[in-house]
Amino acid sequence: MGDEPTTCRRAEIVAAAVRIADAEGVDAVSMRRLADELGVATMTPYTHVESKDELIDLMRDAVAAEMILPEPIPDDWREALRAIAHKTKDAFEAHPWSLDITSRRPRARINRLRHVEQSVAIMVRLEVAPQTGRAILMSIDDYVIGYCARKRMRQRMLDSLGAEDKEALHSFRDPDPEVAAALEAGELPLVKKITGHRHRKHPFGVPPDSGFEPGLEWLLDGIEKTVGAPSEGIEPGELLTGHDELDQRLTRIRAEARSS
Repeated sequence: MGDEPTTCRRAEIVAAAVRIADAEGVDAVSMRRLADELGVATMTPYTHVESKDELIDLMRDAVAAEMILPEPIPDDWREALRAIAHKTKDAFEAHPWSLDITSRRPRARINRLRHVEQSVAIMVRLEVAPQTGRAILMSIDDYVIGYCARKRMRQRMLDSLGAEDKEALHSFRDPDPEVAAALEAGELPLVKKITGHRHRKHPFGVPPDSGFEPGLEWLLDGIEKTVGAPSEGIEPGELLTGHDELDQRLTRIRAEARSS
């Protein structure tokens, strides 16, 4: 063991695992493959990462590091949320496998908590009730994750198709008999118009990317109209709607800010 390179530490193991997953998919990641990648004995990674589950959790945390905004966070809450949304999207698109994995042993990891810290700091500025702040943050996450997951599923589907299957989707020939009967009976007039369009460039059922920015701006517009003016004069205890960590953190930070 003493002959192993001293540079083979946990951060290097995680970085190597992320590189392998980026290039070949997360299924290619194994302790043996990592040992080969790092040029160490097969069991060496286990001295720094106790299991594949912990490795997966650390890989997810490495991706979360790329979601963190450089300080200082923009003062304007819209600009700040927009920046976080784009950083999160970029991280998922750089490491699409991270959308496919879950750890059976998730733990509180530093980069995920730094990402949460920045997000919560924006809500503190807005002075919204905890349940509203939580809903705002979750709606941004839901939009980003949904957009990235849909884009990934679309690309995986297209990658799985041969040239003939892609052409069949483009031309919409040989539909299911029930679909053909519905089209013939006029039950699906808009679908019939779409599938019959001669200049349609994307396969039917695999719509093109609608663009990330428009949906994000619509979401931010809705948040702005909903939030309104900051709330004032609310006692910290009134802001608690439950016992989850985010509620308690929002209340504590706001109380400290007001007392100072």
